[in-house]
Amino acid sequence: MMGHQRAPLTGACGWRLIEQLRVYASKFGLISPIPSTQDDAIATNSVKFLTELATRSALSLPDFVRRFRGQSNTDGRPNKSLYEVPVPVNSSRHEVYHSWNKIVRVGVQPRWSNDKPHTQQHRPPNHNSAVIHGDAVRRHIGKGQRDGRYLVFDKRALSLWPELFISPIGVVDKAGGDTRMINDYSFPNMGSVNDFTDRSNFPSIAYNPPRDIARRIHVLRSEYANTEVLLMLGDVSGAFRHVPIHEDAVHSFVFMFDDYVIIDLSCGFGWCGSPAFYSLAGCVINDLYESTPVHDDTLTTLGGLRGNVWCDDHTCVEVNHETRCDDANIALRHAMATVLGPTAINDKKFTSWSTQNKALGLMWDTTAGTVSIPANKLDKATEQIVATLQSSHASKSDLNKLLGVFRHVATCFPSARALYQRLHVAAISTRPFGKYKLVPEVIEDLIWFQAVLAHRDRFNGIPVAQFASITTPTTHVYMDASGTGLCVLEPHQRQFIRVKYSRDEIQKIQRGMTAQSINVRELHSAVLAALHWGPSWQQQQSVHLVHVCLHIDNTSAVGWAASRLSRNKTAQLYNRLLSLAEFEYQLSFSAEHTQGKLNVMDDAGSRAWSKSHSLWQIWANMSCSWSQVEVQPPFDDLSAVWGQLSLAETSKTKYNSHWSQWTRFSKLMGWSPWLTTVGRSSSNKLMYFAIYLWKCGWNTGGDENQYSTIQSKLSSIMWFHRRYSDIDLIRSPQLRLVLQGVKRLSDSTRKKLPVTPAFLRLLRRSLNLDRPQERLVWGSILLAYFFLLRRSEYLMVGRNRAFYCLKAKDVFFTNSRGIPVAPESATAVTIGLSGAKNDQFGRGAWRTMHLSGDLSLCSVRALKHILQARRDLGVVNHSYLCVDLTAEKVSSALKATATRAGVEKSSPLKQRLISQNG
Repeated sequence: MMGHQRAPLTGACGWRLIEQLRVYASKFGLISPIPSTQDDAIATNSVKFLTELATRSALSLPDFVRRFRGQSNTDGRPNKSLYEVPVPVNSSRHEVYHSWNKIVRVGVQPRWSNDKPHTQQHRPPNHNSAVIHGDAVRRHIGKGQRDGRYLVFDKRALSLWPELFISPIGVVDKAGGDTRMINDYSFPNMGSVNDFTDRSNFPSIAYNPPRDIARRIHVLRSEYANTEVLLMLGDVSGAFRHVPIHEDAVHSFVFMFDDYVIIDLSCGFGWCGSPAFYSLAGCVINDLYESTPVHDDTLTTLGGLRGNVWCDDHTCVEVNHETRCDDANIALRHAMATVLGPTAINDKKFTSWSTQNKALGLMWDTTAGTVSIPANKLDKATEQIVATLQSSHASKSDLNKLLGVFRHVATCFPSARALYQRLHVAAISTRPFGKYKLVPEVIEDLIWFQAVLAHRDRFNGIPVAQFASITTPTTHVYMDASGTGLCVLEPHQRQFIRVKYSRDEIQKIQRGMTAQSINVRELHSAVLAALHWGPSWQQQQSVHLVHVCLHIDNTSAVGWAASRLSRNKTAQLYNRLLSLAEFEYQLSFSAEHTQGKLNVMDDAGSRAWSKSHSLWQIWANMSCSWSQVEVQPPFDDLSAVWGQLSLAETSKTKYNSHWSQWTRFSKLMGWSPWLTTVGRSSSNKLMYFAIYLWKCGWNTGGDENQYSTIQSKLSSIMWFHRRYSDIDLIRSPQLRLVLQGVKRLSDSTRKKLPVTPAFLRLLRRSLNLDRPQERLVWGSILLAYFFLLRRSEYLMVGRNRAFYCLKAKDVFFTNSRGIPVAPESATAVTIGLSGAKNDQFGRGAWRTMHLSGDLSLCSVRALKHILQARRDLGVVNHSYLCVDLTAEKVSSALKATATRAGVEKSSPLKQRLISQNG
């Protein structure tokens, strides 16, 4: 039955276990089956044999597991590949060794909460991913059988041991196109294995983050500048599977598939305790590695080996001197085999010593002393953002995947944490299963993070000293805030910023409003410093960031500025502005606490606003040779700065119009348009406004507003409150019910008719191309058709023109390789957009369309028509490609063609021309 089990059941010890089980089974008239020769299949003979043995022996589950593992009173080790590890004489981790050796003797002994039921009332089904990847799951189960990790029975095991606790399984993608099966011990919510796990006895986890690797590289490069520094990565194969579970607890680690009942005898991937208990093994491995004596006759100052552990990854950084690197390689392998057995060494992932290596998902270059994020990681992050924004909906799993990628990216740009905090909050609060519409705050976070990712240079070639946060600050800024004002000092330039609070602001401070707390005011000082002095601190043409230390007289504000995390919404705003200033001006901010008695000048500057103040003379004397930097708009209102950044310019007109309607409605109703509380009262007022819009509308004809229009207006009102009042209004259940009713009673959405090739041919026949103006109309519509342009991207709308409207200098003919050529040699057209309605950051984009092969409908012909029309009209030097052609003129031509095509006037044509020819 068990002769094919490879990992723990090999060698003399393994065959002894097989023989013991064979002898025991013979007592019940059972014969061990012939080992399976199908490596990737579930051994059905083994399943039948074990189930029959369990039935006839009538052993309890713990006793059956002990029998299967060969545990006895003299040798109770659940994993016979593990042996207790003696504590090295020079080790300081005696407690870790004792804890690990206890696991070797008896296995992990989980503790359960008092509310864990004795029997499971409902057995959850597996996730759909497990069904889709059924073959991968079967291979995984078969491997678990061979390794002795899984006990596999048929469904009779459920009646034999009613205490079995079933958890669902799922399958996730891994790098390289592989998959991984995961036990979902967190489902169902409030009734899962993880919910019932008492975590009070978990060992503390102490891993080495990537910055420890960077610090090690920096130290060795600094102290041994003439010696090569090398890096090697060692990996443990199947880390958690080596750590056995005590027989009394295995009943909680069970899953089902294809009517098989599978009991996991080791720490499963998905149980909350697995990382903690495995960390003991990782710690012992690293301690044995570092305790290995290494002799070096010439570099006596090197000392012993130094390891960096992250779960099952062991990263070694050493100087290439004599046999030191070879000795380190052998020492790490020996430590792994000593702690977890010879099968623990993952030769496939053991790298050679090199100056360039990948570790913890980052690319390290010890020669240059830099670290980078692989381009594919940045591509993956960008693709996930784009897909999520296009969908406009996301599940809890989707948000968590995004967070995982964002956190990895943030290792190279820690300040980016401020740009996804609201996404993090949404991921925590979102219910599992199902997809939910993205709220505006999450959308904004995604858009900003996407903008950050576009600057690849900020994530490549980062100096290890900067990455490890061990650079010395080159600039120091001191600040203090009081109940009457704030003061910021920049000693190097001998400049200061002072802001005296208005009476209204002082009243808010005195009322204890969180938006004006001392922590927020101190952070406000830091942001003003970053925005005003950032351009002068920036070092042009340098890859190194300028390290600026913010000295703050408030520990909470120091924590907020350092971590870029806070629950306070105003502080979140300030943190985002700090991060953007870092990104824009190539800065790196750190924060330190300054004791009040040491910040004499800035303390006086924040308080002494008149000669009668006791600190006036101190401030006057100390600042006499300094100059003041006046806070100019828009920096006098930081929320306005973010508001300008967070709302597209083309959306402001509509938002202002909606707010104007709400203001007039509020005046009619006798209440203030500014809602001061978050709750039923404010939500009811929004509900009355929604009902009014539904019944009366807000237009000259008095036509009722439809559901989508009402939603848009409510969103505008909520945005104004977030932007100007720091209040996040909510839709109460009653308001949501009203909106559902409006949606049900609203007219069905009328789909706009697309512009098709046939429609364009009909339009072409109606135009006289001998007339320059009509040739311009035809060429412009044709170009917009191929490049999917919005009207504002190439036309005047009314008397206005968007800043990103297509310019003549940004359009040219090219060949197949993208090189500009004369019109007669052109096979493509390239256009450059300096922005777009949905591009709030002005990043712009370049697009190319090649010859279509059609004699009339072709992007190259479109540009030729436009250029010919410009010559005929005598406007060759006009800045904008389509000259002064208006959206109204184009719309009139399209509508006239639609009428000739027999389209009803009530059927709207799309202003953004959508190609239907692929």
